[in-house]
Amino acid sequence: MLRKTLAATIVGLALCGAAAAQIVDHTAIDAVSSLPQAVMDEIGQQRWLFTHASVGGNMVAGLGDLHASDPGRYQLVTSSVGFDSGQQQAADPPASTTPGTVYECQRGNPGWSAKLTIFDNSVRTAGWRQPSVDVAMDKLCYIDEDADPSVYTATLSALEGDFPATVFVYITMPLTTGEDSTNVQRNDYNDAVRGFCTANGSLLFDLADMEAHDPSGVEQTFQYGGLTYQKLYAGYTDDGGHLNVAGRQRIALGWYAVAATLTGGRLFSDGFENGTSAWSTVVP
Repeated sequence: MLRKTLAATIVGLALCGAAAAQIVDHTAIDAVSSLPQAVMDEIGQQRWLFTHASVGGNMVAGLGDLHASDPGRYQLVTSSVGFDSGQQQAADPPASTTPGTVYECQRGNPGWSAKLTIFDNSVRTAGWRQPSVDVAMDKLCYIDEDADPSVYTATLSALEGDFPATVFVYITMPLTTGEDSTNVQRNDYNDAVRGFCTANGSLLFDLADMEAHDPSGVEQTFQYGGLTYQKLYAGYTDDGGHLNVAGRQRIALGWYAVAATLTGGRLFSDGFENGTSAWSTVVP
């Protein structure tokens, strides 16, 4: 029954159109602790592909932290997938994948364009899509500040069109604590991705916005060229870019907020239609 509910939700997302953009940002995190157990149980049926590098490894560790703290509530576990450098794709899925698993492929940092090619190959050629997984996500890193957001969104949009039974989660680029031109580039990239998702009804994991707000919701910003930009909250990192324990656990909660949007409609955002994130739970 849970698998049928998830499948129906995925089809609904594919048909939702531009008016139903789902921007999951820092405002959604605190609601995770009060989600009904039924929602958490449905999240525990999801299967994800996640291709990434070092910050993604921090996020994976955060999921592990949550699961270890309360496995009955935070049910997602992770499973490492090999990377085939010759074929430029994740290793093939197993014959049978397991509900409640994030299959994570550490593909390193070959350059932003190559990362998108690897993700595309992993879905199209290796087969990381339905029926092997329900959801797929590829995260660029903060060293990819030169990435072209139009290429990123075009890659995911094409995959959505070709594989409508699979949910493709868009995600913003992580930030650093820097107050420099490269962090400006990251902000500009993220704004472009947000704009695309709002205009096209896509599901966005707004990682950067989560990183830029402290646990009390205070936004961390800097001024550059007379404009205001987001930066990584210093309390979430020990080196200015990678996530420490506090940071990775905070972002892992954000991941659950994203996963909750795929649980049969029990979690809604009053602001989805205008691209904001005012969260509320609805009792089925």
